[in-house]
Amino acid sequence: MGAFEVGKLGEYICAVRLMKLSMSCEIVNLDTVDIVVNYKSNLIRVQVKSSARKRHQKGWSYQFSTSVSGKKKPLTKDHCDIVALVATDCERVMFKPVECLKGQVTKRILPRKFDRDDLESRSWEYCIDFLNLDHPQI
Repeated sequence: MGAFEVGKLGEYICAVRLMKLSMSCEIVNLDTVDIVVNYKSNLIRVQVKSSARKRHQKGWSYQFSTSVSGKKKPLTKDHCDIVALVATDCERVMFKPVECLKGQVTKRILPRKFDRDDLESRSWEYCIDFLNLDHPQI
């Protein structure tokens, strides 16, 4: 499977996982936004990054390119609100606020990090708390 197909697969896996969390979402592919989520009348911009498990010198891991369109320019709040890291082989998603990437252009994650039963719900809730969307704005 080529990089384009892996990316598309990741978008669909992410959308399904969001829908299972009762989120209203659409795949949009607009610049650096792959999915838009309507959360309590707030539009959340999600950038999806996909990877299959790969063998490296230190063992197995998922390696995600967290840069803008291969230019090695890190994703920022200007690009999206949340980055969805999709492990395509096990069809699991880890959501992270884009600020938590701290300017990294690649992110390596061990396979066991995707094993938690509540991975999607806990990481999504963390993002919502981080974005402060459950608290009224003053």
